[in-house]
Amino acid sequence: MRKRIIVIGGGIVGITAALELQRRRNSVTIIDPKKPGRETSYGNSGVLSDGSVVISNNPGLRKKLPTLILKRSNALNYNIGFILKSLPWVTKFLSYCTDLHLDHSSRALRNLQSFSLSLHLDLIREANADSLLRKTGWLKVFRSDASFKSYEMELRVLKKTGVGHTIFNSEQLRNLEPSLNQIFKHGVLLHDACSVSSPSGLCDAYLSIFEKLGGKVLQAAATTLSYSDSWKVTMKNNHTLEANRVVIAAGPWSAEIAEKLGYKIPMGWERGYHIHLKPRLGASLQRVVHDVDRGYVMAPQQKGVRITSGVELNDRDAKVDEKQIRNSIHSAREALSLGAELEDSAWMGRRPTLVDSLPIIDKGSRHDELWFNFGHQHNGLSTSAGSAMILADLMHGVTPSIDPSPFRADRFKI
Repeated sequence: MRKRIIVIGGGIVGITAALELQRRRNSVTIIDPKKPGRETSYGNSGVLSDGSVVISNNPGLRKKLPTLILKRSNALNYNIGFILKSLPWVTKFLSYCTDLHLDHSSRALRNLQSFSLSLHLDLIREANADSLLRKTGWLKVFRSDASFKSYEMELRVLKKTGVGHTIFNSEQLRNLEPSLNQIFKHGVLLHDACSVSSPSGLCDAYLSIFEKLGGKVLQAAATTLSYSDSWKVTMKNNHTLEANRVVIAAGPWSAEIAEKLGYKIPMGWERGYHIHLKPRLGASLQRVVHDVDRGYVMAPQQKGVRITSGVELNDRDAKVDEKQIRNSIHSAREALSLGAELEDSAWMGRRPTLVDSLPIIDKGSRHDELWFNFGHQHNGLSTSAGSAMILADLMHGVTPSIDPSPFRADRFKI
């Protein structure tokens, strides 16, 4: 039976969910305060990874804590006031730094990412967005023998979960990425990963399919959700929409929306920054490069080379702090011949992070026909298409192609 479904959230997770639900013969509307694809999904590095399977709160994090706490690593910046008031969440997050959870989460993410990658490739062809796609892998580079040695745990996980990868020495790196300055001693290429030259362009391409098939996009902020015989979603302008089902896929705003309905979602957020730089003549990257030692990423994009920062732990809507991205730009200039910055200021976004670093893709327990699809942390782009398929299967009583149990809502008491 055809259902009216509202998807709250117009990032890549919401867009792919809406598109898949539409394919199941539902009438679907996306609601987002901004043009879809212009918040968190706008600012990522564009990687469609099949192997980003080692979560942030892994067993190695505890060893790194002194360096991170003292802010000796550009991979993390934090506001101490935010940490203190979020101490229960931080403590719970750190409690998952175990070998057992790493094994569980890496297998779950590997299944979801490899499933998603296949679906994305199909969607990209359907959307005629092949010009955005690069099948050149995802390269991690290391400036020292010591930093490469510390990557041994991740290499073990890549092997254990079957992620295709190749290890390069310094000479081989020069052949792989000739424009990189010769400061890197080792590299690891996840060779099945892909990337796109414009994450927002990909969102637009998918959205074009959705709208051509009759999907609706409403640019408005949802303020109130209520349910009697059907769902009523009231917007900031007091306009109300009715639907049989609602999907919350609003990224870092999802917990706030769910809380109004009585759910206590253990979500934090990791803020991140980017800025584009113009490559100097003759300097070009064939793929996205992660400088592991300095905690930043260089991504060749349509606008220029996008430099993305590491993690900032701060209030979701706190004032922008460009210290971390400035350090990242300095390190990127050491690695690649880069010219002028192409924006006056850095872009800032928020990544929604649950305490176990896995998303929720499931039905809400307190309400009929309320569904959750959020908490994808750093992997929203890479996991969105698979998440959409799981969500649609569960909603329509179909057994999903991969095990959905790691993403159940009832793993938390919410």
